[in-house]
Amino acid sequence: MRQTILAVLSLSTLAALLTGCGGDMVLLNSKGPVAQGQSDLMMTAIYLMLLVVIPSIIMALWFGWKYRASNKDADYKPTWAHSTAIEIVVWGVPVIIIGILAYLTWWGSHKYDPYRPLESEKAHLDIQVIAEQFKWVFIYPEQQIATVNEVRFPEKTPVSFKITSNFTMNSFFIPKLAGQIYAMAGMQTQLHVLADETGEYRGFSSNYSGYGFTQMRFKAHSVTEADFNNWVAAVKAGNGTSVNPEAQQKTVLDAAEFATLKDGDRSKHQIEAMLKNAHTPEEKAKAEEAERKGPFPTKPHPVTYYSSVEPNLFESIINKYMSNYHGADHSSPASHAETVGAEHATASVEE
Repeated sequence: MRQTILAVLSLSTLAALLTGCGGDMVLLNSKGPVAQGQSDLMMTAIYLMLLVVIPSIIMALWFGWKYRASNKDADYKPTWAHSTAIEIVVWGVPVIIIGILAYLTWWGSHKYDPYRPLESEKAHLDIQVIAEQFKWVFIYPEQQIATVNEVRFPEKTPVSFKITSNFTMNSFFIPKLAGQIYAMAGMQTQLHVLADETGEYRGFSSNYSGYGFTQMRFKAHSVTEADFNNWVAAVKAGNGTSVNPEAQQKTVLDAAEFATLKDGDRSKHQIEAMLKNAHTPEEKAKAEEAERKGPFPTKPHPVTYYSSVEPNLFESIINKYMSNYHGADHSSPASHAETVGAEHATASVEE
């Protein structure tokens, strides 16, 4: 009986947490129509499943009490074998619930398809997202600016994210605004979001991609339209730090600058061990490359603003990987980004 009481208390505590009574449950504290709809779907599914779980718990407790050894008045039917009513309940109710869940899944998959543009009287704001090692790069093609580890957009304005990766697969996630969507090299995924109000929302990578992936965190700012326009103007003028004093302001994000953003994927001790144990030319080359890239980050890359962006940089990042399959020209700016970045780093070391 003691174990049963503990189980009931545990389930009650979990239910309280799921309703948001336990604090700021991000997935249940949505700030946009997409995340709110997904949250409602999740809670509806939980409530439907509780239609089976709660009666099952109650009956388990009731049966144990009614047919306890000390209850001499309980019915004793050793030859009982079948009950049509029980069969209808134990099979019919779950089938109905599964049918409802199947419909909700089909409806929700189409209603909240991340590729489906949101209906709004306002024009969409296009933002290109690149998962870099280990940070997030945001390019505003219409405004011709770029940021690292920070994204800003006006409230009540639909935002269209176009997402890719410049290394392994990652997952772009702003829990309060929408579900996660994968970022993959050589491919473009999409995500449409809208913030109902101004605020600062947490964004991060929800897919393991190496030792430094825990530092792939960024802030998403929903601001008024006037504040957004002022921020864009400040960044283009090279004065973005007037809006965010903690940020760094730079000039142009081109292929060479983009190549310098890539972090190393080994720890300091691993690099030292590689340099110490390298004997063959191949091992020495790998060790020198690891030393050039440096260790993986132990804290997120600082927020950085770029007042201009090389045209079609986002597309060139995708094409760099697609060229391996289609025999395209490798001479695009981004195809040489890592080479140029390596040359710059080598020249800096020699100096």
